[in-house]
Amino acid sequence: MKIKLILASLLVVILASCSHNTSEEVDLSDGIPTVYMPLKINNFWKYNVASTYNGTITPSKDSLYVSNDTIINTITNKKMKSVGQDPYGPSTGFYSSIMHNNSIRIDGARLKLTGTVNLPTLISDPITINLNDFTILKENASAGIELSSVSGDFSRTIETYLLNFSYTFKSVSDENLATYTTNGQIYTNVKKTKLVLNLTVTYPTVISGISTNLTVLPAQDIIVSTQYYAKNIGVIYNDTTIQYALNPAAASSLNLPSTVPVSGNLTQQESVTTYHLN
Repeated sequence: MKIKLILASLLVVILASCSHNTSEEVDLSDGIPTVYMPLKINNFWKYNVASTYNGTITPSKDSLYVSNDTIINTITNKKMKSVGQDPYGPSTGFYSSIMHNNSIRIDGARLKLTGTVNLPTLISDPITINLNDFTILKENASAGIELSSVSGDFSRTIETYLLNFSYTFKSVSDENLATYTTNGQIYTNVKKTKLVLNLTVTYPTVISGISTNLTVLPAQDIIVSTQYYAKNIGVIYNDTTIQYALNPAAASSLNLPSTVPVSGNLTQQESVTTYHLN
């Protein structure tokens, strides 16, 4: 059994049993619109992208722009579009990719995302999750505050193995920075926020006549992506880690071939090079 059938297959079914939960701090200043993401049509941002996998760095370029107004549940949102280095190709950066073809809106201090998010993995096609008014930034949130989440538990048979899953995909407010430098440019009043996918996978089995749950994938953050928003500008930098580490004993028990890695890691940085705001 290939490792992609354990990780990719188990991740791709996350959406099937998603339940939405939102934890947000209450603040009297929530009604003041955030200024950390200017959303006028034809605003655009260009990024240098550097992806590192197995020590190899792959550079590319992305462009993200505000395309048009779109009405969702009677509320006006802004449709976002992105392209890669080839004007006709897809974007490669995590941030530009999750924003592509999706809609965002300012709701007081919050920036909310609605649409289909394709989350990349190391060894398979992206997984797909639908989000509805998912808060990706809250300007006045203290560091460590959970802003939005989708979570749940489900089971699925992969080949001959019935695996149990427990997952959470969430956004978390991070620290405020007085200044931040990227691509040789100093930015002031920077707000950080994170997107995190955490997953646990177990295999119910019988060992020596005793029923037990074999942990195939210990609880871990498979994706951690940090966005750096500069006041009145938008995202100036994005840092993403995509990784996994299977339980070696479980991998051996499931008869995975020795050539299949039990862990993997990819990092990616997106740094703004230029932007235009109307």
